[in-house]
Amino acid sequence: MKEKFEIDTSIYALDFLNQAIQDFSEYSEIVLNWNYLTISWDTKEDIEEVFNELMNYCVWLINQ
Repeated sequence: MKEKFEIDTSIYALDFLNQAIQDFSEYSEIVLNWNYLTISWDTKEDIEEVFNELMNYCVWLINQ
């Protein structure tokens, strides 16, 4: 299963997004294409959890 999320790259800089994607790559297939993030996982709930954790991690990277 795959879900696509629109990302505002004016808020989330590409460097931080790419770092977060790389760090999460062992857990799920995550692809950033333009302003869309596609996450693959077994269920919609799992995908949403991965997305939420990924974005929280991205915010943490920005605030470091």
